[in-house]
Amino acid sequence: MIIVSVSGPRMSDALEQVAASDIWADVFEFRFDLIRKPEIATLILSTKKPVIATCRPVWEGGEFRGSEEERLDILAAASLLGAEYVDIELRAGARALRQFLGRRRESSVIVSYHAPPGARPGVPALYRRMRKTGADILKFAFVARDAWENRIAFDFLRRAGHDRQRAIAIAMGEAGEPSRVLYRVFGGWGTYAAPESGRAAAPGQVSARVLSDLYRTERLGPSTKIFGVVGNPVRQSRGILVHNPLFARAEKNAVYCRFPVTDLRKFFSRMVPLLNGFSVTHPHKVEIAKYLDSMDPHSRAIGAVNTVIRKRGRLRGTNTDAPAALDAIEHVSPVKGRRILIMGAGGAARAIAYEASRRGAQVIVTGRTPRAARELARELGIDYVPVAGFRDVEADILVNATPVGMAPHSHESPFPSGMLRGKTVFDAVYTPPLTRLLREAAGAGAKIVRGTDMYINQAAMQFALYAGVPANISLMKKLLLEEEE
Repeated sequence: MIIVSVSGPRMSDALEQVAASDIWADVFEFRFDLIRKPEIATLILSTKKPVIATCRPVWEGGEFRGSEEERLDILAAASLLGAEYVDIELRAGARALRQFLGRRRESSVIVSYHAPPGARPGVPALYRRMRKTGADILKFAFVARDAWENRIAFDFLRRAGHDRQRAIAIAMGEAGEPSRVLYRVFGGWGTYAAPESGRAAAPGQVSARVLSDLYRTERLGPSTKIFGVVGNPVRQSRGILVHNPLFARAEKNAVYCRFPVTDLRKFFSRMVPLLNGFSVTHPHKVEIAKYLDSMDPHSRAIGAVNTVIRKRGRLRGTNTDAPAALDAIEHVSPVKGRRILIMGAGGAARAIAYEASRRGAQVIVTGRTPRAARELARELGIDYVPVAGFRDVEADILVNATPVGMAPHSHESPFPSGMLRGKTVFDAVYTPPLTRLLREAAGAGAKIVRGTDMYINQAAMQFALYAGVPANISLMKKLLLEEEE
């Protein structure tokens, strides 16, 4: 069930949200605490879809500031006017719950608990307490700070599924996005979504259209294979926009999510057992190696992994960045015998330096973290130049393997414009597709290689590992071109 939360704030806004979201919504939730002077009958009659009546008080994270009697009267009126469900907070107390449980002929009861920010109640005890109320549906929500905490929501749903109890569990905030996407995989009854126009009713809500059309949430289930991108940040990642349509085209029961991870150890302990594979991005490409069962020879030599796949229960790391980047560069300029200057010392820099050297280039690395750049040069047997002297390097190919050029540094360039003339310039940043570095390089008459070219190459290799079939390259290019427009 995709439940679209209608939040106004004006009546006209609320009605517009219903009209704009009707095609994707299975249920509408009217947040009477967020809509100014709500006309209850008008709202309920504005849709033929089932309705949840909610009036969240301030003490539960909502905005209703009236008396408890007034609040319950609003919900009772909604029930009498045809709302199929009424949301009553667990902390409203037994008397309020009994009031609505006694009128089930009119509305089913959702008992909800919204944990205060930072609080993590024990799932078993909370579930038992909520189930004892006898409510038709249990709803548990909390704010996630790291992607591993989605497991808390999934554990709640699995416990409810064991009892055949309808339940909703939401990890709010950006880190909790997987809980909104994967709810059916773990037996959830519904997920809350933002309307197509206006504001979201809770932090981290995904639009109903995205849940339906991109993630295909209503087609997911216990047998769905889960993939995603692991890093921090991951909001800029194009993976969800590419892999999900590729899975759909290939008719694979699989989904690709975003996992913003700070604590890699806890993520591996709590979430990775649920995953079939994942992409790895900044800043985890190097550290992740210590959590894997094995790595292929190239990724071991590079010392960085950007792809993890589960095979027979074991996690194997590989690196598609290396061939993807060099294939993109060599589409424009051969690298054998050429001098390549790489800015950066992270996972992407390692991959590009290793593969360029393997293909016969003379590689020089520099970076704003001298210790890391020197260590990279030592490990791969390539040259190092301090960042203070990189402008004096005579190079044929310049490579940016740092986040410079990506938001919030999109106004910056890692190389001065005076170095660009006559060069081949590659920027591993792909968001935006045309960085300041590439714009200045094109203006100087240099050959440019976009990060998007590398992205398509490496994502196609990843998809083949995930799905077991080749990626549809023409579809990938079409999707990325649509995004750029």
